[in-house]
Amino acid sequence: MICVFDILSPEDPEFKRSIHINQNDTFESLHLIIQNTSNFDQSQLASFFLADEHWRKQIEFSLLDSGQPVRNTLSMRATKLEECISAVGQKLVYVFDFFNERCLYVELKEILMKTDLKEPFVAYERGNVSTPYLISESEPPKIDLPDKIDVSDNFGDLEDYYEIFGEMDV
Repeated sequence: MICVFDILSPEDPEFKRSIHINQNDTFESLHLIIQNTSNFDQSQLASFFLADEHWRKQIEFSLLDSGQPVRNTLSMRATKLEECISAVGQKLVYVFDFFNERCLYVELKEILMKTDLKEPFVAYERGNVSTPYLISESEPPKIDLPDKIDVSDNFGDLEDYYEIFGEMDV
């Protein structure tokens, strides 16, 4: 069966994606298609959270897999959608920027009784979410550095060294 997810941004009402994906694909597959369609940096951490009807987070599906069971956390790579997603209207919160607490809302809109989907695809795309970077690429960071650093000031006086360690044999 094919799941049809609508993806919305709480930051931008113009943002919307509709993604078609096999129910036996993993949460990681859904993560990758969202990353690709939104032009996010795929080296950053992200997680899905199964949510209730008020978008409150419950069970986490994480990219990080410590190999040890963690309460209310499942592996995004190992968990198939069909294991947790089965009813139209089910909600997920997709956190793509943990430092700034930015997320997308993902809702199962439809289940199609087809099995011919080879790979996930974006059926509808509108708007963009602003980039999830802490520093804009257009603005270089402002760092005040001294013009010259005198390295000899950092080690103290040679007399202090002799007083502490004594004479050195050469």
